[in-house]
Amino acid sequence: MKLLLSTCALVGAQILALNVHAQPQPADKGAVRAERKAEGVEAARNFMPGEGDPIPEPKAKASKADRAAARQARKPGGVEAARTFMPGEGDPIPEPTAKLSRAERSAGRKASRAEVARENKAGELPSFNDNYGGK
Repeated sequence: MKLLLSTCALVGAQILALNVHAQPQPADKGAVRAERKAEGVEAARNFMPGEGDPIPEPKAKASKADRAAARQARKPGGVEAARTFMPGEGDPIPEPTAKLSRAERSAGRKASRAEVARENKAGELPSFNDNYGGK
């Protein structure tokens, strides 16, 4: 029993010693942060090919008048593109449908209903029971 207890005590002491040594030492975080910042600035100045330029060349911003002039230059092309369409895009400006008066629409419905009634009386319409299509 004493042997088991002493063995467990030695193992426990070693585990505690390992945990104590594994703790990070307190460091000056300000110095580490400054070092990392300097490395980042240096990496931004010396960029690798294919990464793109992290610090692009400065250029003057366009004035409102320049932007308005550029919009006016692009506007006719956009209007023309909206009027002419490519197949598969759909027509952005569909052709208007013919406007019919109320009397013309009513006459069309009456003619269609009269035709269906005539076909039904003549037995030309299919039956919708078990023998669909049979007369």
